[in-house]
Amino acid sequence: MLKPSDALDDIYQKFTALRARFETEIAKLVAELDRPSRNRIAIINATHASIEAAMRDYQVFMTHVNAVRLKEEAQAETHQDMISKRREWGAATAQTNLFRSEINRWHEVKGLVLQQVKQRRQKLYADETKLPETVTAQLLASDEVFKWLHVALNGAQQSEEAIQQSCFPDIGLPNSDFHAHLHAAYRLCLALKRNKGVRFLDVGCGGGLKVYSALRYFEDAQGFDLEPAYVEASERLFSLDPTAKATVFKQDALTFEGYDAFDVIYFYRLISDDAVLHQLEERITSMARPETVLIAPYITFPERFESLGCGRVSGAVYLAQTSQKKADAYRRLAERIGSFVPHPDPPAPHSIWTPLIEASRANGYDFPHRHKKARY
Repeated sequence: MLKPSDALDDIYQKFTALRARFETEIAKLVAELDRPSRNRIAIINATHASIEAAMRDYQVFMTHVNAVRLKEEAQAETHQDMISKRREWGAATAQTNLFRSEINRWHEVKGLVLQQVKQRRQKLYADETKLPETVTAQLLASDEVFKWLHVALNGAQQSEEAIQQSCFPDIGLPNSDFHAHLHAAYRLCLALKRNKGVRFLDVGCGGGLKVYSALRYFEDAQGFDLEPAYVEASERLFSLDPTAKATVFKQDALTFEGYDAFDVIYFYRLISDDAVLHQLEERITSMARPETVLIAPYITFPERFESLGCGRVSGAVYLAQTSQKKADAYRRLAERIGSFVPHPDPPAPHSIWTPLIEASRANGYDFPHRHKKARY
């Protein structure tokens, strides 16, 4: 903070009071954005007006700061006295100017808030029939590339142990479909107020490509497989990115005890015997914590989820140990979450707007320029 002295004490007190005004109004906005409803435009508009009034007062304050500083410099009797005055005011003017630079971002931040107030509910899954043909063609081409990559990562033959337990080989899922499921699960997690430290599990992870893909949405991604060769393939993949917080281990899904340690669990039809598959589904859904997000994109799970005590949110996304009524309520909340998935940011200095930016990202929103693709 500003260092008070006889000459700067008045400046210091006014600066502290003005900054506190901003912090109070920003805290109000954060509280409004944290609510499930967005129908409070009058409250947010009033808060915006208070911030803009504080900005005008700060401009007047800066005029006052400059006037006091110039007056003191004019009263200096020697050149050395003037140098001393400038040094004395150096920290104060630097800090007040820096804060002015911060609050000058208000127009940009206000736009970010209004995105959330005026937005309409967006379904968790896009309507594929309404995608432009060019986008559909690009997705199909991308899926073909990832299909080849999936095969390349999973070239090993199944072991006898896996065959004896009716395990399928690692079944590929179109990359675009998998990311649609991940994105829907991510938005649901934000609606559930889980935006930090989310743990993802891929049951029967094969070569680990889906585990690695999940890191785009969740901080911690893990997978296991009964097939040792698949585990080794996953480890080779992860070793190419030492920063990736991804792990894989050998495990039988029917004996795994740790399903309750994860927030999002993905499982495909990894067992060909329907009776054994049903045992696995019962194990996962009973051991997972209530409201754990489940991704089960295969045709038989929709026939069983109700008997397993799950609620279907949308598409292949379900909630464990949750009624359908509650799942529907969470779906409506998730549809109000924005579509933005932030990249990890390098450490940045804290600013007056940081709490508001963090609250917006927790709602799936960020500044529009961060949605644009990076050009390499």
